[in-house]
Amino acid sequence: MASSQNNQDVRIVLFDHDSDVRQNLKSSLAQDSFTQTMATAGLKTAQAALYNNEADLFIVDIDKEKDTVLNLMRKIRDHEIGDNPFPVSVALSSDPDHENVRQTINSGFDLMLLKPFSMTTFLGRINHLARHRAEFAVTSDYIGPDRRMGNRDNPNQARFPMTIVPNPVKIIANGEMTREAMKLVIQKGVTTINERRVSANGHLITDLIEKLASKHLLNEMDDKFLLYTRKLDSLSIDMNKRLKRSKFAHIGELCESVGDVVQRMLETPLQPLSKDIELLQNLGRAIDRAFETGDSEA
Repeated sequence: MASSQNNQDVRIVLFDHDSDVRQNLKSSLAQDSFTQTMATAGLKTAQAALYNNEADLFIVDIDKEKDTVLNLMRKIRDHEIGDNPFPVSVALSSDPDHENVRQTINSGFDLMLLKPFSMTTFLGRINHLARHRAEFAVTSDYIGPDRRMGNRDNPNQARFPMTIVPNPVKIIANGEMTREAMKLVIQKGVTTINERRVSANGHLITDLIEKLASKHLLNEMDDKFLLYTRKLDSLSIDMNKRLKRSKFAHIGELCESVGDVVQRMLETPLQPLSKDIELLQNLGRAIDRAFETGDSEA
C-alpha cells in the first residue's frame, strides 16, 4: 500500500474461535500498519463493537456460528445494527461447499476467503478492498456488493441501479476526511440505500399483487398463493418502517391499506374474497403510479 496511507487509524474487529488463526491474522495486519485490531473469540464482543460503530473493517470466521453471523451481516446491511451499515466485511470459512458460499455472499459480505490461505493472499485482498469496493445492489431481499452477472443493459437489472457506498477503510487510510465528516457521508449513503429499498419493495408489491390476482382468476389457491400473500405481508411491514424516511412517504397510506387487506386475507388464506383481490389490484395500480411520479420528480 502507498506510504501516504494511515492504516493505523483504521479500526478492525476480528472474530475467530481459533486462537492461532486469530493471532496470525492480527500480526499480519499489524505488519501492514493495521494496528487497531480488536481480536476476539467472543461473538458478543464483536457484536458490541459493531453496535458501537467501532468497525471500519469486520473480519469474521463463520464456521461455528454460521446462522448467527450471516443474520448479523444482513442486519448490518439493513441498518438494524449501529449507525454504519457499510463496514468493509470479510467472511472466513473452511467449507468450500457451494451452498455455504452462496449463503455467505448473499448475506452482504464484501469478500469470502476460504481457509487455508496465505497471509500474502489475505493482505492482498484486504488492500484491494481498501482501494476498490464493489458498488452495492439493493433489492427487496438483498443489500450488499453487486453479485449480478451478464448484460448490464438488461431491463430487469436497470430496474435496480447500482449504488456507490462509502468505503470506511479507504476514507480513513487515505485521510480523506475526519470521522465526524465521514458520519455525514455514511448518513447520505443510508438515505440513498433506503430510497432504493423502498423502490424495490414497491415494484415487488405490485408484481405480487398481479400474481395473486392471476392465481385467483384461475382458482389456483395453493401453496404459492399463500407464499405470495405472506411475502406481501412482510413487504408491507418493511415499507411502513422505511417510508417515513424516504421521498415516497406520500404513499404510506396506500401501503398501510395493502397491509390491512393482506392481514384480513391471512385469516382464511386459501379462501380470499374477490373484493379483497380487487382492492389489492386498485392499490397496486395506485402505488405504481405514485412511484412513477416520485421517480420523475427526483
